[in-house]
Amino acid sequence: MILKSGEGKRKEDKVIIQEFKWEEHSEESLQGEGNIFLTTQRLALEKEVEGKTVTVFEFPLKAVDEVRVKGVIGKVLLLKVLLREISSASKEIDFSGKKGFANLKIKVDDPKAYAGEISFRSRKT
Repeated sequence: MILKSGEGKRKEDKVIIQEFKWEEHSEESLQGEGNIFLTTQRLALEKEVEGKTVTVFEFPLKAVDEVRVKGVIGKVLLLKVLLREISSASKEIDFSGKKGFANLKIKVDDPKAYAGEISFRSRKT
């Protein structure tokens, strides 16, 4: 992952995107295993595709409307993100003109730590 100017890396983990949906649509191409990167400004998921590292999706933390942790034993990170702020390297997916929110369900080792960091960094000022 290449950091942008003024950006610092906060966390990095292998994860499973269990769900990526909006309205009644589920985007399976954005689901599955990958490496997640949480920086001081954004969250990004990268995957290996045909020997190349591809940014499956990314969004600025200011686009996060809600962050929660769900579950008792198998806890997951739940995010509600403004659709038009999400970008993807997939040519078939363009959220720029979309209205509403995407709901993400992410299986990560320490969802509470991610939730805390994202909540702190996504605060509207």
